[in-house]
Amino acid sequence: MGIIPHSLTTLAKGLSFESRTIGILREHLSISCRHVGGRGDGGIDLLGWWWLPHECLSHAAYQDSSNPVENRPARTPLRIFAQCKAEEKKIGPRYVREFEGTILRNCLSQTAGESGGSVTGLSRNAAVGVFASTSPFTKASLLQAYSSPLPLVLLYLPNAPVSVSNVESGSSPLGALVFNPALNGASGLLRDTVEARWERLRESEEGRPRLWYNGRPLESWTPDENFEGIPERLD
Repeated sequence: MGIIPHSLTTLAKGLSFESRTIGILREHLSISCRHVGGRGDGGIDLLGWWWLPHECLSHAAYQDSSNPVENRPARTPLRIFAQCKAEEKKIGPRYVREFEGTILRNCLSQTAGESGGSVTGLSRNAAVGVFASTSPFTKASLLQAYSSPLPLVLLYLPNAPVSVSNVESGSSPLGALVFNPALNGASGLLRDTVEARWERLRESEEGRPRLWYNGRPLESWTPDENFEGIPERLD
């Protein structure tokens, strides 16, 4: 994970963190996203898909009978709306509440504007919000996320250690990957099938987020970048 220099402008810091988040999501969490932030973005920074094993979403509420099995990709995609915050202050519950409203608005917009594509049938059934931050989440923000009826992922990605002494002393902060019950509870979208972990690497103090499935690490997989089901922008 790269360091975000303090000399960068606020805009540059944000864009740098968004780029870093895109790489981490693809490399470790099977999420393919594109940057959509800017004028008319609806409060969303990244838009894309979360590619999970079909068995994770095989329950009746998430069947995609409109798309023949032979035409489906290697994994089942879930719509992803992501927001990235590169701020020094902790993330409070207000941010989470605002993000919930953003997801709802964009879900309605996307559903109304769908015009086809290889994953259209699935994208209308579910969407997951990913909130990525360079600063930790407060206890109140975690409680807000846990009480939300929307499937949410909270991803804390601290900046890399800036000194050798921090690494040697182990004082550099660990990140965090959190799923709320609406996503991975017993009655959630994933029905408690996928485990979220933050793993500390032996050769590094930074660590990484990781998914576990059936008691084993889940290999990260996404289709190539030209996959037609990923929309170019929010309409």
